[in-house]
Amino acid sequence: MQTNRRAAGFLIGVLTLFSTVCCSLSSSFAEQEALKLTIFPQGLNLVEQTKKIKLTRGVSQLIFGPVSKKIILDSVYPQAEGCEFLEQEYLSDSLISWRVRSWVEGESLLKVVYLTTGLTCRLNYQAKVNEEEGFMDLSGWVNIENKSGMDFSQVYLTLKLEAHPQEVQDKSSSEVSSDVSPYFPPDFLSYSISYPVTLKDGEKKRILLFSYSHIPIKKKLLFDGDKYGEEVREELVFENTVEGGVGDFLPSGGVYVYKVGSDGRLSFVGKDILNLVLPGEEGSIYLGRARGVKGEKVQTSYRKLESSEKEYGYRIILYNFRDVPVRVEVVEHFYGEWQVLESQPPNYIRKDNSIVYELEIPAEARQEIQYKARIR
Repeated sequence: MQTNRRAAGFLIGVLTLFSTVCCSLSSSFAEQEALKLTIFPQGLNLVEQTKKIKLTRGVSQLIFGPVSKKIILDSVYPQAEGCEFLEQEYLSDSLISWRVRSWVEGESLLKVVYLTTGLTCRLNYQAKVNEEEGFMDLSGWVNIENKSGMDFSQVYLTLKLEAHPQEVQDKSSSEVSSDVSPYFPPDFLSYSISYPVTLKDGEKKRILLFSYSHIPIKKKLLFDGDKYGEEVREELVFENTVEGGVGDFLPSGGVYVYKVGSDGRLSFVGKDILNLVLPGEEGSIYLGRARGVKGEKVQTSYRKLESSEKEYGYRIILYNFRDVPVRVEVVEHFYGEWQVLESQPPNYIRKDNSIVYELEIPAEARQEIQYKARIR
């Protein structure tokens, strides 16, 4: 049912937006035309073309084309002031023929809107970290592939990127912190290219959508036994704020991370998925397993109470084999109704259905966390 509602909402959004593509008409049409094209992530594309035509009073024929070989014929919506469209026929050479009745003689403006498939777009990022690892530049690129069977020449392009993947949409409201960001993620984020683009059939093209420079970053070591097992993850984190150099929606996409060396050359650091980052939220980019730092989680107790509640305890051990101190963020998740009965160390931060410890581990040393919780 939820999938059907999403599909219906998507089609309504498509049909209320007019945008467009390149076609050439028969000799009865004037030379000037406006071309627009919108690419949606679900595989539907919206095409609009505006062109001057010459109408003859009475019933006559108009020829339009070529159109995409993957056109959805039922979606074709022609409009021209001073006439009505009586019949439509798809011709074998990718042309559309209309039988029209005109009340006027002379020039009119023909607007044709239709849906097609065959054009897809996908967002990815490139991050460049400076040598001191205090700042990064972040650019968002879109990869466009044209398999529509048609060349689009000098078209004004709009891209509708899905703001968040399905797993983000399926989160319950209890998992989304209301005080993190005042924004609710939209279904789509819209980006319009300011100059005309040519997309040939079979072509793959990358286009820069946006870029941000000198974004303050910091490295974080994270241990989350429920999500990542015994791995201590190394991440780059940044604040998605205007003060932090961004302050806009960042859709989900793959990210390639490079670092500037002392000689000015770029080295490849890693590849990750940057999940949707809302304005006001913290964004993170996974760099890999932290070297010289190890985590371990051991259950120390478990019992069922007569009230159907459960009590359990865990010990988390973090090892630092480096010759410098490290700071590790430890996250523990809970479900249902829960409370922490005992904790050592006693200080932790409660975030939604989790608690977060921040541990300083001296060089070549280890630290432990022990807690006991009750859940219902």
